[in-house]
Amino acid sequence: MKISPAFLTRHEIIGLHAHVVNSTDKGHVSRRGVIEHESREMIHLSTKRGVIRLPKSACVFDLKLNDSTVVRVDGRLLKGTPDDRLKKRQSRRW
Repeated sequence: MKISPAFLTRHEIIGLHAHVVNSTDKGHVSRRGVIEHESREMIHLSTKRGVIRLPKSACVFDLKLNDSTVVRVDGRLLKGTPDDRLKKRQSRRW
């Protein structure tokens, strides 16, 4: 299934390549890897050095979609389980 950048927050993000571009914890900035698992508050990123856990609400991610499109997403928009994100009404600001 093709993921649309406009509705990325309503899709499953496991398996996408992620890059942390900004974070309240500067130790998380520039981390890259594949999203292996996600919980309500955390993203588990598989890197060359192992799996790291990142808080969604503290990070801004660049997510690479299957068609090589890169989308910047504030982690606060990803907060919640995938099922909960489908139920949430989100306003678009573009």
